[in-house]
Amino acid sequence: MQEIEFYCRKCKKSMKMTYSLCGEDSAPAMRGIMIRCHTRKCTRVVTLRNFTEGQIKTRTDALGKCYL
Repeated sequence: MQEIEFYCRKCKKSMKMTYSLCGEDSAPAMRGIMIRCHTRKCTRVVTLRNFTEGQIKTRTDALGKCYL
């Protein structure tokens, strides 16, 4: 099982949240979850509404980092 870490696309810092893949690309992933960047300078909030695991996999790089 693979874990994906979420990072802020704006400041490139960790959002201190991981997601474990279940293996099904069409499965909804974290519907309605709000993730906030934890740095003082960046005030970005991301809401995952209609994300699937396939969309998260396409945004993930080889190191398991997903920039939202």
